[in-house]
Amino acid sequence: MYGLNKELTPSPAPAWLINLEECPAALSWSDCGRWLAAGTVTGGICVIEVATGITLWVRSAHEKGLHTLCWQPGASVLASCGQDATVRLWKISREPQLTLFDEWTINAGGNAWIEHLQWRPDGRQLAVASGRNVFLFSSEGMPQGCCDFPESTVSAISWRPAGAQLAVSGYGGVRLFDVLDLNSKPQKLNWKGSLLSLSWSPDAKIIVAGCQDNSLHFWRLPEGHDAMMSGFLYKPVQLCWSRDARWLTSGGSTKLVLWPFDKKGPEGRAPISIEWHEKPISALATAAGSRWFASGCRGGEVAAWRQLSDTSPAARMQLPNRVECLAWSPVKNGKSLAAASRDGELGIWEMMQ
Repeated sequence: MYGLNKELTPSPAPAWLINLEECPAALSWSDCGRWLAAGTVTGGICVIEVATGITLWVRSAHEKGLHTLCWQPGASVLASCGQDATVRLWKISREPQLTLFDEWTINAGGNAWIEHLQWRPDGRQLAVASGRNVFLFSSEGMPQGCCDFPESTVSAISWRPAGAQLAVSGYGGVRLFDVLDLNSKPQKLNWKGSLLSLSWSPDAKIIVAGCQDNSLHFWRLPEGHDAMMSGFLYKPVQLCWSRDARWLTSGGSTKLVLWPFDKKGPEGRAPISIEWHEKPISALATAAGSRWFASGCRGGEVAAWRQLSDTSPAARMQLPNRVECLAWSPVKNGKSLAAASRDGELGIWEMMQ
């Protein structure tokens, strides 16, 4: 356990700050790093030019509220979904404007919301979760099948890194679907409990879930051997891996709790606990193009770490209240961090070497 002197940690000024005037639901960077999309809980979307902080485009996208959005890897297509049971695809056809070029209404029975959507890492498919089903679409919007989760409503989805396997969780465990052969039976990773969040390790050897009972459960693949870590004060729904898959950290505490996933694994070993945030962790993010890592808490404090195993952050920032979203630039060696608070304040910070 480490006690940290915050006064010694640099506090850089933001490159820019704006206010969304609503609580943010999601942030997503375009693959090229030029644009940042922000969605709000009331259903609005705005697209910001990262270099200048200028809002290029604003639209009321989902009348009943937005749940999430994400840019297609390698393309200028933004997908969004919400409580109106609709997926909308927006494309930059003439800079800096986005144009709605396709939309799908998902009929999953009843009044099922679309709570999750995620592009396959190569951008070839979009997975859309609604009710007890995950629907698959091609990058052109053509339906390609459905993954059923009969035990409960789907709580989370996660694509295998650099692969064509989709993990789907809910009450009772995780199902792993081969999206290239949906007629094949999914691999079942059973657990008698409710799973809330889901994440593959970067090397695809571990899949971990945050649970309703304030614990983490993980499985080693392909065998499916499982174990759990318990003792969290809160539900550990935030999950974040180091790029080399050696460390996992999660929410569920005011502390950053780092679990070792080296050859020995976390079984029977005490984690590293870093006392930094005074309030419970509310957001975590690892940079895709570098080793940088960020954590945010309910008190509005953001810490940027050069790598997940560091014992003290390289920078600290303060937002007005609870940190809702963190997102790093996806470009190689990118050190630009976007952070948004519950009151709608959104900014970009540039990390130094």
